[in-house]
Amino acid sequence: MAEFERLTDLPLVDRLRKANYMARELSEHLRQAYLPRLSDLRSAAKNHDPNAVSDQQILDRTLAVLEAEDFADELHARLRECLESIRSEMQVMLFGNQPTIIQPTQPVFDPDSLIDD
Repeated sequence: MAEFERLTDLPLVDRLRKANYMARELSEHLRQAYLPRLSDLRSAAKNHDPNAVSDQQILDRTLAVLEAEDFADELHARLRECLESIRSEMQVMLFGNQPTIIQPTQPVFDPDSLIDD
């Protein structure tokens, strides 16, 4: 499947496969690239000896984390687009041309509720 294909042109089963593939790719990227780079940056930032870790090393590690984060954001956006196309087709299949019954997902929790007054 070429990246330039419109998702709506793909059959539903192919979109499900593509979503599964992208979710695995995102998970793998986070585990194998993003989290190790973030861990390296955190450990380097905790070291206060300028002879052990230079400013350039901190900058390089920060840029590596930002690069990995950009890639993760891109993967997440593509996955979300694919999942949205699946949801919209499933709504039509399940409910016909009725107004949208399933609303977009709401946050699981309210971040403000985590802080006690």
